[in-house]
Amino acid sequence: MIKGAFIFRLKFWLHVLRIFGLLFVSGMIFIQIPELRYDFGPKRPVTIPDPKGLSAEKMPGTLFVSIKGTPDFERAFVYKRYGLSYTYFNIKPYGERLVVRTYEPVTDEWKNLTRFLGKLRHFDHQPFHYRIRDIYEEKFGVTIPEDAFFLALDDVPESNGWQVGAFLFACILWAVMFYMFYFYRWKRGSHQEQENQPRNTPQS
Repeated sequence: MIKGAFIFRLKFWLHVLRIFGLLFVSGMIFIQIPELRYDFGPKRPVTIPDPKGLSAEKMPGTLFVSIKGTPDFERAFVYKRYGLSYTYFNIKPYGERLVVRTYEPVTDEWKNLTRFLGKLRHFDHQPFHYRIRDIYEEKFGVTIPEDAFFLALDDVPESNGWQVGAFLFACILWAVMFYMFYFYRWKRGSHQEQENQPRNTPQS
């Protein structure tokens, strides 16, 4: 009885691990889909001339855009993560509804910019959005609105062979794991049952 309970628990946790593995690989696949859709999407940016053009109805999903405005460095700050430094700032006249991120160091020449090119998405869909919200509240006492957007500066649509390869590898890995976890074991078990069945011997 104790042995049977142990085997049952072992099978249960193995099943949980299989499901976790499939879910993990599925997450890798779904994370890459929006990025691939953007990289293989239109190469011509959508022009946003003023704050009226910045809305969830007009800007669904992730888009390649060209935004007209002037930089606002009053609430600019540098955020470091995993050894990388990102500079965040706003664009007039959009205010806190548009948060911009760049990898490049900001200089005085940036004050003369009037157009900003990059990847636009909803603010909550960017990495570390919760931390960026906290920084705005802690340093400037400003709350980022729920309908805010995020612009990854100079992130233009461009097909990447490594990214496509990673996506295909994840899809193949998921299919192989699913087959090995369920179908291969079932076929092997059925084959063993057939071999273990008693064979009829001819009687003399």
